[in-house]
Amino acid sequence: MIAALVLAVVAGTADPCEPVEPAGSADPTVAETYRAVGDAESAAGAGDTAAVAYREALRRDPANQRARAALQALCRRATADLFQQGRHLMDAGDWRAAAAKFAEVRAAGPDASAALLEGICRHELGEDAAAARLLREAERDPAHRDSARFFLGLIALRSGEATRAASLFESVVANPGLAAPAGELARVARRTGRLVLSLLSEGGYDSNVDVTPDAVAAPSRNADGVAGITGLVLLRPFGESGPFARGNFTYRDQARFDAYDLVGGGGSVGWDAGLGAEWFHGEYGYDYRALGGAPYLSAHQLLGGAGLTTGHLSLGATYLARFESYLSATAEPYTGLRQRLEGRAAWQLDVGSRVALAYHVGKDDVRDHAFSWVEHGPRAEMGLRLGRDARLALEEAATWRDYRELDPVLGAVRSDVYLDGAAIAEADLGLPWAVRLSLGARKAFSNLPDFAYTRVTLMLGIAYTVGLF
Repeated sequence: MIAALVLAVVAGTADPCEPVEPAGSADPTVAETYRAVGDAESAAGAGDTAAVAYREALRRDPANQRARAALQALCRRATADLFQQGRHLMDAGDWRAAAAKFAEVRAAGPDASAALLEGICRHELGEDAAAARLLREAERDPAHRDSARFFLGLIALRSGEATRAASLFESVVANPGLAAPAGELARVARRTGRLVLSLLSEGGYDSNVDVTPDAVAAPSRNADGVAGITGLVLLRPFGESGPFARGNFTYRDQARFDAYDLVGGGGSVGWDAGLGAEWFHGEYGYDYRALGGAPYLSAHQLLGGAGLTTGHLSLGATYLARFESYLSATAEPYTGLRQRLEGRAAWQLDVGSRVALAYHVGKDDVRDHAFSWVEHGPRAEMGLRLGRDARLALEEAATWRDYRELDPVLGAVRSDVYLDGAAIAEADLGLPWAVRLSLGARKAFSNLPDFAYTRVTLMLGIAYTVGLF
């Protein structure tokens, strides 16, 4: 009998949670001996050997309640260990390994906590169908209902089911631990979906419409009032992952400088792929601009990007190739190919709050090589959620731009530095309306005084954004 026990241990570790198949005939005496060995091994801390002994006891006598209770205790201990291992793997951002541990816990029997956490892991991996099934299982337990609904809302939001996502988020805002993120995401859900319509009407002040150099006296003469309207339509028939189409329209009217009135529009089509830690974005776009009532710019562009997310950290890179055709005689020499490559790292502070750092390199190859340049520089972003109904976005950037050839008219090779800053504050007026205040500033330095200037814009507007379907 003991030899059989040794052979069983050598053959492999017994799972205390697996069902036990009875032997052909019951032998309570031998079963009790195995049970005693199991007790001794358990007391010595040899849980694997104890599990083998208890299973042998139950094979020979399924009615041995002491062996059954002891084996169940080992099963609970084993699943508790697996559960904690899964938690540690989640904390380390190893979602797939953590999901496997929670799946092992559930294999031992129904476990709402393991279902919830495995569902969260599957969501992070982009396996939304499996995640939804697990989260619905966890939702049946009152202790996990709110958390399960919160993550079901994230899945619905990602799949483009904006109305359902908003309903799920709003169902858990009474939970103190989820109130802030659920409220913010409910707002986002009401403004997203498979079809999004957005309209921004604003007016304000531009301190330097035609970028008059700082060296020129009384540059305030070039300040002007400005009003404009911008529209956007976004179609994502399959949600966040899949094909999309976008159209936009812009109109800007200067109070005094009619030559700078702008009318424009464009569109793009593309594909977003990846729901989990990795993502890819690709699109083709076209833009048209008229300035002062005359054709000014026609541009085709390709944009591609890829990245990954681990925990609160997101890393990504984008590449833009834009062929710009200037349609006026004075601007035609600037026609050419503009390229930009940017790497970006972002850290999510909380729902609706983040910080990000980016660095870009760029190149503009135009017909008149005296106007071609290369540039590079850093950019910093911060988005802050100021409350359930208010947000603040800040951005700062520095750019060093060097022109490639001597300008024969100026008799020099131009070199510029740009310092840019922007702040946008937005507050909800009640869905789908929001009021927006934006401030932008640029300080341009140059080795040629005619290209050193200062410009500040201040705009106040009202936005309407609604997500459908």
